[in-house]
Parts: sequence; structure tokens; C-alpha cells
Amino acid sequence: MSKLIVKHYENLWKGHFKLDRAEAVQKYSDGNEKSVKREILRVNDSVAVLLFRHDNGNIILTSQWRAPVLARGDDNNPVIEVCAGNIDSSDYDPLKKNPFEAAYQAAYREAKEETGWHINQLYHLFALYSSPGITTEKLYYFIASVDKQDQKGGGLRQEGENIEILEMKLTLAFEWIKENKIVDLKTVFLLQYFGNNINLFM
Repeated sequence: MSKLIVKHYENLWKGHFKLDRAEAVQKYSDGNEKSVKREILRVNDSVAVLLFRHDNGNIILTSQWRAPVLARGDDNNPVIEVCAGNIDSSDYDPLKKNPFEAAYQAAYREAKEETGWHINQLYHLFALYSSPGITTEKLYYFIASVDKQDQKGGGLRQEGENIEILEMKLTLAFEWIKENKIVDLKTVFLLQYFGNNINLFM
């Protein structure tokens, strides 16, 4: 397969995220080529962490309103998700700058900020591109056992977060997937992975 060659990046917008346009050439095996333009959403890498209580097996989820979902007109319910968030610059060791270590730091931090639960053991699963046709984001997937809730959680008000914490049986979460109450992809993926491999974690 012939490679897509990017010739130039043009910044279109810069805010919390950054939107660029790539001017590229798609080469074909028959020698032909095609000039293309692609918009690229440059986003910090993120973590997604399914929390479960080791004492009773209950899972901890979050619920919050999401602007992109509201933009679709889907404003009936907030989005139920696993704990998740961006990897911040403060999560990186300035000397090592190791993305995996930063992801671990972000997982601990996000769990505390969003749910108040303390992670006892953290299991890294995968680092996958969220939507490679649109964004640069790589999402680090984790499952974590928690042992105590020593903070209120709820997210950071200075960042506009207002997060409800949900604790439930795994069976109820699966019912909510079937009933379209849980519609977030990363959350469905982690719940199914946990359910299929529960003996590895309990």
C-alpha cells in the first residue's frame, strides 16, 4: 500500500484543543497520486479507568453532561462513563517524559478528582487510537481496584465539571448497555473486558 505523504500543516483554530488542516498527497500503486486535505483535531492523550471495589465487586462509574452529545440534540440524559480524562503536562516526569508513566499518574489523579476513590491496584490493558480518522488522541485503557473513598470527588469546579458518582453491580451495568442507558464506547469496551476476564482481577 502506498503511503499518504503530508506536505504541510495549517493551524485553523487553537483553544482547549487544536484544529489543523493537513495538505497531503495520496500515492497509489499504479503510479497515480491525489492531492487531499484532511482536518486533524490535535488532542492530548487520555486515560479511561474502570474502577471496581475488590471487597464486593461493585463498579464505580461517573455521570456528567457532555457538550458534543448535547450538540447532537441528545439531551435526555447525562453520559454515564468510566472515570476518564486528559493526560496533563503535570503528569509527566520532566526528566523521563515517558507516556506510559504519565498515563499511570493521570489514572490515579483522575480517579481521585472524579470519584474520590483511592486506587489500590492499577492494571494497564491497551493504548489505542480513539478515532484515527479525526484525532491524534491515544487512549490508555485501565482497570483498577479501589479500597476506600477518602475524598468527595465530583470533578474540578474550576474546569466546569459536575460529576455524579454511581456505584452498581456489573450485571446492572450490562442491563443498562442493553437499554441504551450506557452509550459511551470506551465504557462499554471496559465493562465487557472486565466481565469476560473477571477472574484475572477478583
